[in-house]
Amino acid sequence: MIRVTSTQRAAVFIDKGGTGKTTSAAHLGVALNQLGSSVLLIDLAGKQGDLADALGVFEDVQRDISTEDDFPNIATTMGNRWSDVAEMVGGKEAVERLVYETDSGVDLIPAHPDLDGLDADLGNIDDVQERYNRLRLFLDDHVEPLERWDVIIIDMPGLANNITYNGLWAAQNVVTPVSMGSFELKQARSLKNDLQKIRSSYDQEVQLTMVIANLYDRRTNLHSDILARFEDEFGSVMAPEYIVDSQQIRTVTEEGQSLFDVPDEELLSTAEDARDAFRRNAAELLTRLRQGSRSTPTQSQSRNRSQTRSPETQ
Repeated sequence: MIRVTSTQRAAVFIDKGGTGKTTSAAHLGVALNQLGSSVLLIDLAGKQGDLADALGVFEDVQRDISTEDDFPNIATTMGNRWSDVAEMVGGKEAVERLVYETDSGVDLIPAHPDLDGLDADLGNIDDVQERYNRLRLFLDDHVEPLERWDVIIIDMPGLANNITYNGLWAAQNVVTPVSMGSFELKQARSLKNDLQKIRSSYDQEVQLTMVIANLYDRRTNLHSDILARFEDEFGSVMAPEYIVDSQQIRTVTEEGQSLFDVPDEELLSTAEDARDAFRRNAAELLTRLRQGSRSTPTQSQSRNRSQTRSPETQ
């Protein structure tokens, strides 16, 4: 089943934690915004609210939760009665109440504690299409008509569950950040096979649109060798640039910022390289999304090898 919408959508996902999904979602979103797209980020990754934290709105979200000023929320969109909620609150107003604006220029629908119970609730729905279509229908019927956003990026849980499948169904395009290890290569291969099973079993055109080599250490031959193996196996699905490992990425995200929010003169060389790589990967991602995930190699293999700046002492 091919879905035609006015927004481009992507889900950042791999069935593993610690690969930089949230950091990638935030930085790709901010990069796309700087490239001229209006961006909505949706956090399905869990009640801890890491995406809100990375974008500097965590305290606002937690205040609303603690004062019960958090209805509706992201879990509500996949509940049994979203149409009733939208009618009660007012269609456009209901969506607007979900959204937080950030200083980085992107909008966010944050995670919520109710996501914990939502997975079990979805599991009680016998019809698979209904169970996994809740988020897609919300985006199609209530977000698309607003014509407010050009790109929607969904930060996914680090495991496969009912919420994950809602995200995959809604996005149809998967962006997978991977760290440089043999186990991660197996995980990416398994994800590729799983998406093929989804296409054949459920008539959903969910595609692996981009694999991003993340946390790349230019000082080790091991990472260079693993990257070459990824490139051999995934070819043009690989992102144009690897994201070099930099302590400053973790530092700025802990401060509720992205690398794009840091003045050039304050960026370490590795962080500057990472920021520029996110920007190039975001531009390529938008191209692939517009082409229906049928991009051709653009410079990816040659440019992955072109970042030769010596790393600074972290």
